[in-house]
Amino acid sequence: MSVSTVWLVGRPVAHSLSPAMHNAAFAMLGLPHRYETHEVAAAELPATFDRLRREGMLGANVTIPHKEAALRLVDEASEEARRIGAVNTVARRGSRLVGDNTDRYGFRMALEESACVPSGEQVLVLGAGGAARACVLEILADNDVLVASRTLERARTLVESLRTPRGGSVRAISWDEARRLKKVGLLVNATPLGLLGEDVLAGFALRDLPLMVADLVPTAEETPLVRRARQAQHVRVMDGLLMLLHQAARSFTVWTGSEAPLRAMRAALPRPV
Repeated sequence: MSVSTVWLVGRPVAHSLSPAMHNAAFAMLGLPHRYETHEVAAAELPATFDRLRREGMLGANVTIPHKEAALRLVDEASEEARRIGAVNTVARRGSRLVGDNTDRYGFRMALEESACVPSGEQVLVLGAGGAARACVLEILADNDVLVASRTLERARTLVESLRTPRGGSVRAISWDEARRLKKVGLLVNATPLGLLGEDVLAGFALRDLPLMVADLVPTAEETPLVRRARQAQHVRVMDGLLMLLHQAARSFTVWTGSEAPLRAMRAALPRPV
């Protein structure tokens, strides 16, 4: 089997923990592949996808801020990717690129492992990108969802594309309105806030943390939100590292056709989850 390369395409990517996980998985299964970060500006994205079509490329992961643009650059997209409106996994099939999205799967598996599955709750989702959309799709059937973005129009666009006569309700609110909320059952941070140590809840009026907190930001050290939630003993916490792990496992299977060695990938993370 020839050596093939997988890229992580995004900006920034130097902080990513994905290379350690995937290279550990390749080594565990004896696969001669390698996973590398590839920082790409928006203007460079079309040329980058052309390079992914070359021999020697197995595929790619796509991360912020390029997941929505990636949907327009692949030759074919899964139903899941089209529904979410974003691609985070690309597999090369001959000269064609096939896009998929493992966000919703990773979110579901991480919620279940963390005992953070909401039922009949009011859920606040912070963020309005592809990851936020995947989260809303996963939890909307049984819950009422509020989507807040620092750009209200983005939240409204997400909500308008999700309206459905079944399941829970979904409504867009401004960031200021979200900050005035007093209580929610599940808080989902689907923004990048926390990646550089920011406190996503700075200025929020929540008297107490929700019973469940899900932070999608995967960092080597706990984010301020995860740290605060763990210190409040009554709060169940879904750490972003856990979602990253399950997303990565599904991506690995898309590229290789093999079941991911989850234990080896988990062991490659910088802290237990």
